[in-house]
Amino acid sequence: MSAVPSPATAQAAPATPPDGGSSPSVTAPPPTRACHSSSGETGRILVIGDSQAQGLAGGLRWLYRTNRNMRVLDHSKISTGLISVSFYNWPDEVHKLAASEHADVAVVMFGANDRPPVRVHGVVDQAQLANFTKIYSARVRDIITTLKNAHIPVIWVGHPMVRDDEFSADMAILNTIFQDQATQNGAQFVPLWTAFSDDGHFSAYGEGVDGSKVRLRADDGVHLTPSGYQKAARILEPLIACYQPDAAQKAKSTASLVPAPPATAGNQPASPGPS
Repeated sequence: MSAVPSPATAQAAPATPPDGGSSPSVTAPPPTRACHSSSGETGRILVIGDSQAQGLAGGLRWLYRTNRNMRVLDHSKISTGLISVSFYNWPDEVHKLAASEHADVAVVMFGANDRPPVRVHGVVDQAQLANFTKIYSARVRDIITTLKNAHIPVIWVGHPMVRDDEFSADMAILNTIFQDQATQNGAQFVPLWTAFSDDGHFSAYGEGVDGSKVRLRADDGVHLTPSGYQKAARILEPLIACYQPDAAQKAKSTASLVPAPPATAGNQPASPGPS
């Protein structure tokens, strides 16, 4: 299968992820805000999304299988998405979960059931794409803001490349929306595209968490294998670690041990970043 061109055109089957293809294989970008925890007792990870999220929840349970301080709250539901709210109304459900679960962080993953209906004779119609983007963006934004209003930080996970080129193009469209809304609304976007592709090509096999070559993709060319979900969970680990109950205290204690440089006209303390 040939490599798929950039999603900027949205006319063919893009393989370049919205993050520019720079994401490493088993690490995540650093948090853009101070880490904190709200529960004070157990690191509660709320998982929201479709069957991919369900698999990811399994990967997270594997990741924290020996850590009694971490609890995975799997509220994923297979065959659901954000396009249709008649079968399962995710915005309403997230409002309920935000009020009841008191999670320290939410991990969200959608996409496989939300292929954008924006093609005419196989070509993306820009007017339909603009309309879809407006509606879908509002639903993504609603989920992020609902969780943030409940003081639950959000990690939104991008969809990986899939075997079918046109399907991959659809996932790239969604990933662009996910990344834009996460950036604009204070969530973390974590791409999986590069970690689950081979130099811009779909590959069922790749590097596992132990460094060996393993099967990462299921037979349908869309879902991941257990090894794949374990790899995805490992990618999220650095971000999730920030929201463990003792993370903020450890960060504060470490910072107190580092002396601040003297404030002079030529050496002013750096302005704090966005919170």
